[in-house]
Amino acid sequence: MPVQRDFKKYHKSIATELCAVKDRVRDLIGSDHWLSDGEHKEAVLRRILRGHVAQSLEIGSGFVCAENGNSTQTDILITHRNKPTLFRDGETLLVTPDAVACLIEVKTRITGGDMGTVLDKLASSAALVGKAGYPACVAGLFAYEPFANQNSHHELLTRVQQASGGKRERVVNWIAAGPDLFVRFWAKGTDVNSLVAGPVWHSYELKELSHAYFVSNVVWDTCPEVDHEMQYAWFPVEGGKESRRRSYVGLANGEPRDFAGDGGGL
Repeated sequence: MPVQRDFKKYHKSIATELCAVKDRVRDLIGSDHWLSDGEHKEAVLRRILRGHVAQSLEIGSGFVCAENGNSTQTDILITHRNKPTLFRDGETLLVTPDAVACLIEVKTRITGGDMGTVLDKLASSAALVGKAGYPACVAGLFAYEPFANQNSHHELLTRVQQASGGKRERVVNWIAAGPDLFVRFWAKGTDVNSLVAGPVWHSYELKELSHAYFVSNVVWDTCPEVDHEMQYAWFPVEGGKESRRRSYVGLANGEPRDFAGDGGGL
């Protein structure tokens, strides 16, 4: 009897693998070497992404060196292979802004106290590419553990909007806050039937799929020749993730609001 294919189960297995490795190193080294623990988690996500992104991309960590300044160190730096590299030592890369495809910060968890700082750092690094005369690169924040806040959807949307300062080049495109909560930026809200016509972030409740959807969005948004008919393989939530949306906030202004009772679906 042939095995029935299951894209959703496959993507959940990616998330399970990420979380399993998160605990594996902690079990071995305890709490005495958290820096090494954090570096290993970054390496795990790099390995997962390396197995899925287009072969025209390279994945490492490092710095963006622009004419008007350098970025801070980026946990995961995705670059175009057809562009030169200023410096390379193992997975450490130093590149000019034209080589940058994506910037990702990786955290075990994000708290209310440090989330603003992390997002501002990421937004500033993304803006450095745009300020150098190139289109703003895509950027994301990946957290293994849930964001412990009763109103976490609104908190995340508030902080990511504040970090942008209303500027397109400072947009953080995706946030995975633990296994269930996912945030995505849409350049045109009309494309996804949003209640904001222009640039907008949506938050989603994706049970056990937030991490996998983060990976899928990185793969999808860094591939210039993506075939939209292939979405079924990368985004397997029945009815699409817009059926699981919770809250939204526009790039320009406003406070986060819930879709429920406001024309959206849950």
